[in-house]
Amino acid sequence: MGSFEGGTQPIKLTEGMDLMELNIQALEETWDAFLKEWPIDRLKSMTLPEYSTAGDDNTFTAWIESRLDKLGSIWGGSAFKFGIYSRQNKEPKQSGPGAAYTEDYGWYPKYGPSPEAAFAKVKTFVVEAAEAAARGDYALIDEIDLGAAYKWKIA
Repeated sequence: MGSFEGGTQPIKLTEGMDLMELNIQALEETWDAFLKEWPIDRLKSMTLPEYSTAGDDNTFTAWIESRLDKLGSIWGGSAFKFGIYSRQNKEPKQSGPGAAYTEDYGWYPKYGPSPEAAFAKVKTFVVEAAEAAARGDYALIDEIDLGAAYKWKIA
């Protein structure tokens, strides 16, 4: 039998296992790895660099966007979908009513006047989405002030 790269370990095909079972198993292992890395308690104590650091594939936003992409892609569009993000391009940008910038971060001003304030608000929403999903309170997730694709990917 062959093997398939899923999650962090190759998955071996066993007698009688079809490709659909293999894919489901790989996706479940990837989701389990995410939950192990990012349990709700860690979300509650998460720092801004843990949430978003350009070039770091272990941040929360990197897990959601790229490491979990087989569980629903949110690639593309703007990094503003995360509410606040670490800027890789450090060229000065002018803040305005719809976008705020420092050298290190970009964020929606509706979440706060500084990266720290914006992150505190966004983190509250991330935790709310995760806790609501754990309880099965899907109506609450709809009310959370994050982009639909992002908050439902968290859930």
